[in-house]
Amino acid sequence: MTQLKDGVYWVGAIDWNIRNFHGYLTHRGTTYNSYLIVDDKVALVDTVKEHFFPEMMRRIREIVDPKKIDYLISNHTEPDHSGSITKLLEVAPGVEVIASDPGVRNLRAYYGEDFEATSIKEKSSLNLGLKTLNFAAIPMVHWPDSMVTYIPEDRLLLPNDAFGQHLASSKRFDDEVEQAVLMQEATAYYANIVMPLWMSVSRAFKALEGLDIDMIAPSHGIIWRSNPGVILEAYQRWVSGESKPKVVVVYDTMWGSTEKVAEALVEGVSSEGVTVQQYRLSETHNSDVIAEILEARAVLVGSPTLNNGLFPSVASFLTYMKGLKPKNKIGAAFGSYGWGGGAKRAAETEIKAVGIELIENDLDYKFRPTDEELERAVEFGKGIAARVKTS
Repeated sequence: MTQLKDGVYWVGAIDWNIRNFHGYLTHRGTTYNSYLIVDDKVALVDTVKEHFFPEMMRRIREIVDPKKIDYLISNHTEPDHSGSITKLLEVAPGVEVIASDPGVRNLRAYYGEDFEATSIKEKSSLNLGLKTLNFAAIPMVHWPDSMVTYIPEDRLLLPNDAFGQHLASSKRFDDEVEQAVLMQEATAYYANIVMPLWMSVSRAFKALEGLDIDMIAPSHGIIWRSNPGVILEAYQRWVSGESKPKVVVVYDTMWGSTEKVAEALVEGVSSEGVTVQQYRLSETHNSDVIAEILEARAVLVGSPTLNNGLFPSVASFLTYMKGLKPKNKIGAAFGSYGWGGGAKRAAETEIKAVGIELIENDLDYKFRPTDEELERAVEFGKGIAARVKTS
């Protein structure tokens, strides 16, 4: 039994084996966090993915007879959180389901038009006895139906998908896990799920202004009990588009020519004392690269020409990055070709479509680059390093 506060319990499930979540690699699995609040009235905040319903029910039964649950709060209707709702209602048919207005519509779309649920427009708060549940809509963090539940007596925020991580662990709290791992997974989660919704996150921060927050219990991963300010401050940085003097060089190669240019760029950037990371896309997943790009100032993308266009892995990456819309970046394209070019121009078009400020160059070489051409790439890398140092 895991207790967050007096009368508040974690009753979720641990998914040790999941490795892909919406095309984002979850190297360390995840959790589906559900929270039980036991007072004069009993409320359950969110459920779990359908397959994990028995695990959630075992935990609930350790604390209370499920038939005594009075309310089910659906902070978000995506099936990893709402997937067990109908099964719970079979066990406890008297439960009142409460969701945002779009959440009510989504629940009916998923589970039938006759699904009964109450909108927070009708019930903006619940008094359970000693505890109060206050609800606030945070649309598009990360679906239109998203909302948070706040317990003022405990200074406890239950924000569903905000502030989470995909991290399976036998431990539940931030002071029980390795901090570097925790922040790595929180960063990857924001970069791959939340980043394109930064304006909505910014509005959500305004909606949460004035709340006294002692603990944050998200829907995935670890609960922030010792220092919730760490993740709040990180989100503020990410929302503002704050970056570090860091360069990410991402590319793929057919016969090694584009790779030679990538290596020359890395040499130039690093020679100026700027942090640089190099990723070949056939060896590194898009979602891992994006997590590194989140706080980088510059992104350099390289592709060999194939059929007068981008190499498939580079095209895939640029499409993925375009959907996530990283903020406040500079970037450039480079490449190589045989009898006809095209990849570099196509990459530049996509980089601009992302919203990245394009730095034009002539780093597009026929067959293998000469020593002189590689030296131009080194010098270009030095110039990028100078730009990121001063911006």
